[in-house]
Amino acid sequence: MQRVSVLAFLLSWCGVAFSVEFVFEEQPGSCLLKGDGKTWMATMMAAFDPAKRDETYKVYTHIHDFQGIAPITKGPGGKYPHHRGMFIGWKDVVANGLHFNLWEMANTSQRHVAWLERKGGPDSARQSERIHWCDPEGKVLIEETRTLAARPGPGGVRLFDFQSVLLALSGDIQLRGDLQHAGMQVRMAQEVADHEDSTKYILPEGAQELPDDKVVGAWWVCCSPVVRDVRYWVVHMTPSGHPLGQPVYSIRRYARFGAFFEPDLQAGKPSAFSFRIAVSDKELDRAACESLYADYCKPAP
Repeated sequence: MQRVSVLAFLLSWCGVAFSVEFVFEEQPGSCLLKGDGKTWMATMMAAFDPAKRDETYKVYTHIHDFQGIAPITKGPGGKYPHHRGMFIGWKDVVANGLHFNLWEMANTSQRHVAWLERKGGPDSARQSERIHWCDPEGKVLIEETRTLAARPGPGGVRLFDFQSVLLALSGDIQLRGDLQHAGMQVRMAQEVADHEDSTKYILPEGAQELPDDKVVGAWWVCCSPVVRDVRYWVVHMTPSGHPLGQPVYSIRRYARFGAFFEPDLQAGKPSAFSFRIAVSDKELDRAACESLYADYCKPAP
């Protein structure tokens, strides 16, 4: 197994640039981002259909394997079917005194409305879409602008920047939940639940893992699951400028992990929440994860 040390990371920044040509390819119900012909990610945005609500009630983005063949994240079905790829939601969305579950999606939905931008090119790509978070009658509670950017990182790592801008359309809204049912999270492939003892986590120095798979004192966590006999290292990062400060992290062994936080939305005032997901098929240690996070937090040039 190849190991990526912090030294290798630093050397990779100084070496020959890793060039990738990105293009988007739309398919029925999804949009693929391909780098040099290999799928990096796939955003699932089929039109909401009450007759097929299990397949269409949530917008999410798959991360693909490094060969571009298939996702390494989870779709519909399996253990906790509402966990899918890179996703965001809250179990208890409180609007006008009413409560709506926009995590498990029993009778609510997140609906793709339109693409706002899809820009490929050399070395980076960016997509933005409008998503409506709807109550059981289809009334829009929240309008989301979700932007994902992708680019190659050091040592062959793939970087995905996820930003969600939420706008309350039904008065002030409170986004609530609990450690396991709220925030921006990632769920790896369903098969990991069948051998979850093989899943490992790396935490920052000083972070504490508490009961119920709760992590405090962390701005990032690294999940290392095995998917189709390949071990991956997936780092979920929250920027130091997060509006609510340091989140609490959740790290289930079946490889659902991410940042828990509970914001309030003021009517008519957009609220932005950003995260970075780094994916490697080469071993990362704590120092390499810290280096990735330090790079994430660098001021923009």
